[in-house]
Amino acid sequence: MSFELSSFFPPPRYLQMPAVGIDISDRSLKFVEIMEVKGELRLGRFGKRTLPEGLIQAGEIKNKEKLAEFIKTNFQEVTGSFVVLALPEEKAYVSHISLPKLKKEEIRDALELQLEEYIPLPASQAVFDYEVVSGEKEDHTDVVAVAFGRPLVENYLEVMKGAGLRPIVFELEAEALRRAVLPRQANGTKMIIDFGRTRTSFIIVSEGVVRFTSTVGVAGEGLDRAIGRALKVDAHEAERAKKEQGLVRTEKNKAIFNAILPIVSAIKDEMLRHMAYWKNHAEHLHGGNTEIDILYLSGGDSNLTGFSDYLSYELKVPVKLASPWVNITDFERYIPEIAHNESLYYATAIGLALRSRYIV
Repeated sequence: MSFELSSFFPPPRYLQMPAVGIDISDRSLKFVEIMEVKGELRLGRFGKRTLPEGLIQAGEIKNKEKLAEFIKTNFQEVTGSFVVLALPEEKAYVSHISLPKLKKEEIRDALELQLEEYIPLPASQAVFDYEVVSGEKEDHTDVVAVAFGRPLVENYLEVMKGAGLRPIVFELEAEALRRAVLPRQANGTKMIIDFGRTRTSFIIVSEGVVRFTSTVGVAGEGLDRAIGRALKVDAHEAERAKKEQGLVRTEKNKAIFNAILPIVSAIKDEMLRHMAYWKNHAEHLHGGNTEIDILYLSGGDSNLTGFSDYLSYELKVPVKLASPWVNITDFERYIPEIAHNESLYYATAIGLALRSRYIV
């Protein structure tokens, strides 16, 4: 589900132009370009920068002028580019809505009338899109709708334009991750865990459609702080120790293991809670498969040594480190310049760039 600016502001008529994917968070901005070379997809320009503290907090832009200037100054290689941008997951409202049987052209108006029953915003202050998830032969129309506050969308649009970029689509971050890490023909029900620096997102995808998303403020920085306190070292040394030792129970690694286990356990408990929620509610959602058959780990801190083994053992479900290249290359004829572990930082940006290459 995405917000093409044709339905929000008077647009340029370039909505199918190849574009750079931009993933912007409280701490960083990452961009990726996917090119087509002789009929095959290839990695083009890419990069990431750490954002000055305080420009974005919990997904909300706090200083539009400074953020636009920072992007314009530090990302000159993409100035003037068409871009597809992810909107912050923690600001999204994702709802399952059942409507009477409607024609395609009637759905948006019907949703607008009911939207306020599902989100804490007046419909006039929301920007929304939807995906139909019921079959044509059903006697009703089921949709998954996603909405953002209009001021938030306007602020991101203003910043992108102020930075000299040409935004054509805003998209739910979960959609970009789904496109990047799930094989194109994947069916059944999957969970994607995006383990980032400041937050962890849980995304449930059933039959190719994002059905549920949730975000908690427990993430990689929490691991670093816990290790820093345990070892009495600074943030840089704590992060280095985390990467070197990971979640491995040995006598040598006892201090680090004991320091980060409560945080990892809290994430595991959130996964269990969301899996239970899905199992209890999926049977009421049209087409919802109640069993989650695999978990995919994404995000910069997801490659923590021992993390996937711990989750698989505790959850009794297969856990796999995601590959953002799964819909781009099999590595036999082409190996991208970004190493696999590093590519997990870029998963959302890769998914956004793939959208402009007609991969939905």
